[in-house]
Amino acid sequence: MSTRHTPSKGQPNDQLAHDRPRTERAGCSQPSTLLLVRRGGLAGAFAAVCTTAMAAIARAADVGLEVDAAAIPIAAFALWTLVGAALGVLMARLLRARRRFLVVTVVATGLSLLPPIALPDDSATKSVLVSAHLLAATIIIPILSRGLTTVAANGGTRYR
Repeated sequence: MSTRHTPSKGQPNDQLAHDRPRTERAGCSQPSTLLLVRRGGLAGAFAAVCTTAMAAIARAADVGLEVDAAAIPIAAFALWTLVGAALGVLMARLLRARRRFLVVTVVATGLSLLPPIALPDDSATKSVLVSAHLLAATIIIPILSRGLTTVAANGGTRYR
């Protein structure tokens, strides 16, 4: 025989409340800052490893990776990817809504492609830099957007 407690009408079900995200339980519309920082940190670290590996492979394949005759250090790929992830966390925290965050970050990613397209002299370097931007955005943006609120069809707020 089961000893599981089922709440009667009017009694809150503590187990269900515990399973929901903290933002939903508290009735606020902001995602948890700690959760966003954790997600952004993990996404940024993974994206930094991926973009750095891409740059190392490109350098091994004799791609110059130079802008104005100055070589781009491989570590700069990791650094700027982490900076991008930190900016993503900040935008997620400020914008709060998933759709708004996605629109702003896609536009920001598009704008971030302008210098890699305009500055390098050779097309191989341009390709690697643009690919690194897109790779980092493809990893970071979906992970950060997962914890943001979205407006349901009935006008209510849903959390993911």
